[in-house]
Amino acid sequence: MTGLNMKSAEKLQVVNYGVGGYYRTHHDFQPNTARKSANGSRIATVLIYMSNVEQGGATVFPLLNVTIWPKKGTAAVWYNLDSYGNNNNITLHAACPVLLGSKWAANKWFREAGQEFIKPCPLHKETRSQ
Repeated sequence: MTGLNMKSAEKLQVVNYGVGGYYRTHHDFQPNTARKSANGSRIATVLIYMSNVEQGGATVFPLLNVTIWPKKGTAAVWYNLDSYGNNNNITLHAACPVLLGSKWAANKWFREAGQEFIKPCPLHKETRSQ
């Protein structure tokens, strides 16, 4: 689906939100101070919707003014880092409260390691922020 290397991907995480379930606004990347791990930060996220939600449960990106409504069998994909490896702050997102029904989803996070020749290279010289 993404063309990214699976070797440094995290295990699939399945989540369920019942009525009232939500997840506050957050980024999926690690702060620069926490990027010392062997596999680096989360370069990309794949969020797979495994159920329809009767009411509520949207994924929102407030800085992009984007709302994604869960639909069984669909997925949302985004890059958490830019082409230079810097945190992509506009990927701030949240899971809105489920108002009626239940939301099943699965997260797959891809780490930086092993993606060096897969993700497009930057076009201009710029340094990675520290």
